[in-house]
Amino acid sequence: MIRGILLAAGRGTRFGTDKLMQPIQMDTDPNEVSPTPRSIGLVSASTLISSLPNSIAVCRPEQSLLREQLTELGFDVKTSDQADQGMGFSLATAVAACEPTDNMLICLADMPYVKAITLEKIAMLLGSGAALVQPLYQQKPGNPVGISHRFRQLLLEPGGDFGARKLLKQHAEEVSYLEVDDPGVVMDIDRPEDLNQL
Repeated sequence: MIRGILLAAGRGTRFGTDKLMQPIQMDTDPNEVSPTPRSIGLVSASTLISSLPNSIAVCRPEQSLLREQLTELGFDVKTSDQADQGMGFSLATAVAACEPTDNMLICLADMPYVKAITLEKIAMLLGSGAALVQPLYQQKPGNPVGISHRFRQLLLEPGGDFGARKLLKQHAEEVSYLEVDDPGVVMDIDRPEDLNQL
């Protein structure tokens, strides 16, 4: 199985407030008269859960509203009280909740512009036997990334920020790069001005 993982436990200090709960206006159905903006975190989550229904999300314990919303979307929500020590700890929490044979698609909750088709293409490469998958937009590497279950044990032993990024560097020869027409893979939201990237 390919398991979606949504990392949503970051504090977003550069944004100045809880960025994942900030509303963001996305392209909507033109027949919808007055679309209600959804939060950054929920837009990212909805894209993932629509592609991979058996997905896991990781939050901090105090993110009670976000945890509730993600549960309603269908996520298996886990909490990490070590999230402040680095993204690797959040990822380890999610990996521990996966089955040993699950391949993983690691998504970041502050990247709401990623297209569903990109997730599906990465999942297809993983399913066909790729060890590691990273999307490229105009030759620039981005997220989300696909990781084979073969790397499970490495991810369960985090050290600070050891996570998908360092894994890709350490095993560069095993990375399958996927060219995508999706600027969302290189557009994360760190500051309020990043909301206007489109």
